[in-house]
Amino acid sequence: MPKTMQDAIGNLPLLERLIAESPYDAVVALSPENVRYTADVHISTQQSIRDRLAIVVWAKGRAPVFVLCLVEEGYVRANSWVQDIRSYKEFVVSPVDLLADVLTELGLANGRVGTELDYLAGSYLRKLQGRLPGLTLEPCDELFARARMFKTRREMDTLFGGYNQTGKALMATYMTIAEGETERSMMERLSSAILRQGADAVAFAHINAGPNTGFPHMTPSLYQVKPGDLVKADVGGFYHEYFSNIGRTAKLGKLTDEDKDIWNRLREIHHAVADMLRPGNTGRQAFALATKLHEKHRIPFPYAHNGHSIGLNVHEKPILGPHDDTPYEVGMVSTCETRYRVPDKFGYHIEDIYEITAGGPILRSTAFDNEEILVI
Repeated sequence: MPKTMQDAIGNLPLLERLIAESPYDAVVALSPENVRYTADVHISTQQSIRDRLAIVVWAKGRAPVFVLCLVEEGYVRANSWVQDIRSYKEFVVSPVDLLADVLTELGLANGRVGTELDYLAGSYLRKLQGRLPGLTLEPCDELFARARMFKTRREMDTLFGGYNQTGKALMATYMTIAEGETERSMMERLSSAILRQGADAVAFAHINAGPNTGFPHMTPSLYQVKPGDLVKADVGGFYHEYFSNIGRTAKLGKLTDEDKDIWNRLREIHHAVADMLRPGNTGRQAFALATKLHEKHRIPFPYAHNGHSIGLNVHEKPILGPHDDTPYEVGMVSTCETRYRVPDKFGYHIEDIYEITAGGPILRSTAFDNEEILVI
């Protein structure tokens, strides 16, 4: 039985409504994330072979049209809810020419069309404008971002499940670290554990020890863990193309009074900022509180954000940062990310995901409790 729009994991009824309420005659999805979201199918070669474009054209009051490479057509027909599929033969027909043909067929050669100008390469833009000189192209990146802010229950289940599976993998890795093990070895075991926990792929596995914990995303090295070393991880997997992104801190050996003091201050900041993830509050307000609390607790705060939504991108809007005035609403999710790093000396990191509900934020990354630094 063919799939329908209601079978998609994303909030496509909201996206359709936003298109209908927009000033555009149609919107065009181009990025791997928005094509995946709109058509409910992941085309891996759209990322690995960048000139193999996949494009979804969704005109007001019309069914969407999917423009894609011929070699992907069979897979997409079997997995996408979009029925109108137009394929091009690679190296023979330009995907931009086929896009121009579809827009012309829809009566939009002189229309007003929104697209992802943050993603569209300049050469493709010039080619499309050359084919359709009467076409008005405008950015609609925010329209897609708005739709993707509101997660369906299936999206939330995927995200929260991914976070907790990743947390279990990280806990298992931490608990088997031994003196003399290299960061590279830890990363290999962590990556294997993430896959065993059900991830489709490892997104990133930044796990470091000792002085390397002072760097945010250092490639795991041949540094060997020593007694008394902090071990810090910022790690994520792909679960049906949705990211997980969890941060946890451990120590090989007994905690010092300084460790406990720093961690207690960080946890107080973390809980207070996370509690701001309530309907009506904004990322700007939460970030202002984070700034104030870091100053109170004498912890440097040089960061540009303190959390973010997440989904098909690791950083989605709203951003818990000083420039985002989007009010939080029921149906959104956000991470809260609290850290203290001194390069080449030490680093502590906590990152959790919360569901925003009418009654306040609910912590959903519960599989690895890091209320206290894990002692290995």
